[in-house]
Amino acid sequence: MTCILISTFDRCERLARWTHSRIDKEWAGHPPVFFAGLSRRDERSVGFDGDPSDWMSVNLQAVVRLLESGYRRAYLILDDHPPVGRCNAGFLNARLPELSADLGTAYIGLLGYGQHRRREGKILGPADDFLEQSLPAYRWKFSLHPGLWNLEDLKTLLESRMETYPPGQRSPWNFERHRDVPGDPRVDSLAGRCFRICGSSSLAPDAGAHATLALESALRLMADAELFAAKLAGGRASRDSAELRRLWLFGHYLGPYPIFWSGCMQQGKPHADFEKWLVRLGPRELKSAWMDAKENR
Repeated sequence: MTCILISTFDRCERLARWTHSRIDKEWAGHPPVFFAGLSRRDERSVGFDGDPSDWMSVNLQAVVRLLESGYRRAYLILDDHPPVGRCNAGFLNARLPELSADLGTAYIGLLGYGQHRRREGKILGPADDFLEQSLPAYRWKFSLHPGLWNLEDLKTLLESRMETYPPGQRSPWNFERHRDVPGDPRVDSLAGRCFRICGSSSLAPDAGAHATLALESALRLMADAELFAAKLAGGRASRDSAELRRLWLFGHYLGPYPIFWSGCMQQGKPHADFEKWLVRLGPRELKSAWMDAKENR
């Protein structure tokens, strides 16, 4: 069985509930949703014991409880990573879990390759929906952008990370950025079973998504030309300055679960690049919903 696990904290509960509401709106027939990190237990919140700032322990407890309830896979979604467009429900509800079972994956990232994101591994064929198998040495193979995890494998990785980091350092950042050194058989067994999607081949089947993909691809090519011209005219510093002004254009990733890179929040504040994208190119309804959420948070 597959579920969705939204990882959050008590102080971010409103944001997590808002992300849940966006999933309800954009992902038809989605799997059951649970919350990790909320101290109050109810039918959605699995609760936890101990220090709420110990992200790894809190989420390990959630994973164990989901396994005890019979779930084998979960879409792990941080509280500030709502879908920013229509999801491909058929792909997420059935096809991707099937691929995970067939390929024996530990993790399949929904922030995939393409759309100005480099390929980092082996591209599989059409029978496997062009998934990319990450190289074991790939730094971000355990990314915390939304992804489908084998829960036993996530449990193993969390346990390994908790042995590496003391309680005060068991953050999501250290979970995903840690440089694994070959030699730990538990992590080695996972490193070759990490994959990423091909977003453009698994879009929701509607014309709007494909039109958005074509528009953003064209705008990014124009931005690349501008950056090249800036470097010719003013050197590396000029290019870097121009790049900072255009970063918002490269954050949106269209796939079966449309994502904005790094989420809608950054360091406890609304993510400026997300809001720039939302104002310029984002769906009108999402912009309105986001403004309402900000006013009520």
